[in-house]
Amino acid sequence: MQHPFLRSSLAGRALAAAALAMAAASAALASPGNERPALDVPYIKTPDAVVDRMLEMGRVGPGDYLIDLGSGDGRIPIAAALKHGTPGLGVDLDPERTREATAAAQAAGVADKLAFRTENLFDTDLGQATVISMYLFPEINLRLRPHLLALKPGTRIVAHAFHMDEWTPERHDVVEGRDIFMWTIPAQVEGLWRVKAPGHRDFVLRIWQRFDRIQGTAITLDEHSIPVADMTLSGPDIRFALNTATGRHTFAGTVDNSRMTGSGSAGAWSAERM
Repeated sequence: MQHPFLRSSLAGRALAAAALAMAAASAALASPGNERPALDVPYIKTPDAVVDRMLEMGRVGPGDYLIDLGSGDGRIPIAAALKHGTPGLGVDLDPERTREATAAAQAAGVADKLAFRTENLFDTDLGQATVISMYLFPEINLRLRPHLLALKPGTRIVAHAFHMDEWTPERHDVVEGRDIFMWTIPAQVEGLWRVKAPGHRDFVLRIWQRFDRIQGTAITLDEHSIPVADMTLSGPDIRFALNTATGRHTFAGTVDNSRMTGSGSAGAWSAERM
């Protein structure tokens, strides 16, 4: 049996050796040519079951273009390309992760569908995306939120673990104890709209908006004010109803920049931003 002092000495030497090894590794990383960037978010792998549910919640398909922010080893874009035929882009601050993801895409046979870049996600052009996936800290999500809200209405955002405060997610699932959130970028509809509805008197629609939550008031040409009922916005799709003296009139349409078009209980209708 070893003497307690001997065991203590051996343990001390082992700890000292480990400390020296860590110091040597840190010195190697800090040496010229081996510098690693300071990361805003540590690299933590997303479990495969979570990846699959993120892609399902984002309704990812072959006609989409997915951008993964903080892509790590590339597993989300690679799974999207393998299982759904989806092309995409992954960006990460760490060049080692970019090399790893590129090699993994080649090994999976989907390198022709994907690109991986080492860059700051705030410098990434997101305009091509129809789906964005991310696993970032809450403060990064909030800094990113204005950039996301400027994207094309209907773009889906899927996040692992962290949401975006008062922007309520459209869907929230839990997989293996991990939270997943999904949002759809809404059209920007706040303001005044002149509505023409053949079969119904024309009116001005005043809309207030907070993310995808909207409410409104209709002002008729004879200056009557009617609260808008059941008003919803999902991506570019808008719905609302007016309860009038002549009955309930429903409207469903699509927003395209400064114009709305659709159909309803009184027939086709359109609106122009004022």
